[in-house]
Amino acid sequence: MAIKLIVPVNGPITQLFGENPDIYKKWGFPGHNGIDYGIPNGTPINSAAAGTVNQVSFENGGYGNYVKVAHQDGSKTLYTYYAHLASAAVAAGQKVKAGQLIGYSNNTGASTGPHLHFGLKIDGQNPAYKGYVDPMPYFQSSGTTTPETPSTTEQGDFVSLPDLKFEVTYDTLNLRNGPGVEYSIIGQLTKGAKFTSKKLSSRSVWVEVEPGKWCALQFEGTIYLKVSK
Repeated sequence: MAIKLIVPVNGPITQLFGENPDIYKKWGFPGHNGIDYGIPNGTPINSAAAGTVNQVSFENGGYGNYVKVAHQDGSKTLYTYYAHLASAAVAAGQKVKAGQLIGYSNNTGASTGPHLHFGLKIDGQNPAYKGYVDPMPYFQSSGTTTPETPSTTEQGDFVSLPDLKFEVTYDTLNLRNGPGVEYSIIGQLTKGAKFTSKKLSSRSVWVEVEPGKWCALQFEGTIYLKVSK
């Protein structure tokens, strides 16, 4: 196991490899075939290692918009997958460096909320998962590669955002004095309202509107915010 990967995005892990077997049996897997990171729509996604873009495609009912990158590890070829994207920033055949921007996150395809699905495939290994393996053992314990684009950084129970701009897409959205429904309602935002957030709760998909005021990005499958330009 010579190849070492960097984490493609810094954000809270919402689903590990092998979890929820009842959900993934319909795709022929004994469990989840990658790692999910709960991040806001529009978050920059970086390549986990140097390689060549093998495929940029769309899979309805599955990965949605995704990028597949091929990496050489001696005589073996490994593939990393970046799924449920809004759009790709690379093209098939393009060479990429570790940490290079390859796309932006979303929830296209079979997705219940904004996140990145990251997968690692080594043909011939782990037949039950059709070649997919757990990416976790392949990550560098301390990355030395600096991403070319701003990403998120974790700070305790929160994730710092790169000043993402959001727009409310629901009729009314409650503001609370903390990141969760257990906190008190202290106001509301209406559809079309825009704000810039610098912080995401790593325990739930809530963003800070301004100091002491939080709203849900999504809750129980309903999306309340979109990234605004």
